[in-house]
Amino acid sequence: MGTRIAALVAPLYRSHVPPELSFHVVGVSHHTVGLKVREQLAFAPADRSVWLEQQRRAGRAALLLSTCNRFELYWTGDHDYEAWFRELALSRGVDHDGAVTRLDGVEAVRHLFQVAAGLDSQILGETEILGQVRRAFDTARAAGTTTRELDAVFSAALAAGRRVRQETSLGRHPSSVSSAAVDLAARRYNGIEDRPILVLGAGEVAEGVLRRLHEHRATRVTLVSRNPDRARPLAAAWGADIRLWTELDALLAAADLVLVATAASRPLLSALQLAEGMTARGGRGLMVMDLAVPRNVEPAARAIPGIQLLDLEDLQRLCCPVAGTASAAPAGAERVLGEEIARLDLCFRGRAAAPRLTELHRLGAQMAEQETAWALAQLEELSERERQVVREMADRLVRRVLYPVSRSVREDGRPEGR
Repeated sequence: MGTRIAALVAPLYRSHVPPELSFHVVGVSHHTVGLKVREQLAFAPADRSVWLEQQRRAGRAALLLSTCNRFELYWTGDHDYEAWFRELALSRGVDHDGAVTRLDGVEAVRHLFQVAAGLDSQILGETEILGQVRRAFDTARAAGTTTRELDAVFSAALAAGRRVRQETSLGRHPSSVSSAAVDLAARRYNGIEDRPILVLGAGEVAEGVLRRLHEHRATRVTLVSRNPDRARPLAAAWGADIRLWTELDALLAAADLVLVATAASRPLLSALQLAEGMTARGGRGLMVMDLAVPRNVEPAARAIPGIQLLDLEDLQRLCCPVAGTASAAPAGAERVLGEEIARLDLCFRGRAAAPRLTELHRLGAQMAEQETAWALAQLEELSERERQVVREMADRLVRRVLYPVSRSVREDGRPEGR
């Protein structure tokens, strides 16, 4: 019995507990490629659903995160997605040399935590990324392509992102693509309270635009979407008018500012359409902000006289040149991430040790029973109450010996005192 217990206990104290985390990420981001490349790699929602279903059928655990800043694939298990990702990049005409980044184990975990906290975004601390990570996670779970391990990492990343916003200056001064765009327009126009403004889209970014316009006291805002049912509550919540997509040409002729943020996979505003719209404006200029990936406005529109077209790369250049760098992170953010990574590590240590600890306690109970039987056989004149005390003493001794072993293994994989 003692030999069996020793065989169980020894591996629990080795430094390799828990085993190396099988968590990986491969992808591109605004750090390595420009907007043109990111939009070439972006998956439309329907394409993402098809791809996830293929992974589910193959029994693989994987998740796609596609945002304006990045296109990344996270996975656990033995299947290696790096070659697939590089082939995808080549098939879409992307020269991936030096652009595709891969991280493994704790480095991949730390990267995800920084992404969820908004510390790796073009706009430092952007508020939209946490929701985007959550939706990517929910989509993968609904598709059946997550595992217990993947669930644990992403749940911890979301918790870390929430804590960074609650406990650092990022939460007190929230920022986003939406707010940066509206703030820039307000500076350019020296106020937008009375400007006719057109918002295209009804998703999270469009909602952020409407919220920020409301905060700037903009009173002439019109919302246009190909999904009127989704647009109506947004317009009602933020005091915007709602119009039909078929009225777009007339609306473009009247607006001073157009903010475009739809989930379309191709440009919705062509250079020709904007050029024709400019003829009806009597020489008035038009600012167009394209906040989508893939871009919703044809880049050739930059050449049209009177149109000022800005996209996400322009926003980064004009509003947040230091975003995404470690030195720009607010005080306390790295501390929060470190604490949450340590918490996740303890979770995995406990899971790795659990089967052996269960067996250890089972053998301990068996040993207590055997030793109790031997003791009682030597003490034949004991009352039933005295016999019960002997049994309880043996049980208590085993529990008191094994409890610190279990606790120290779950905490750091080492015996106390080492």
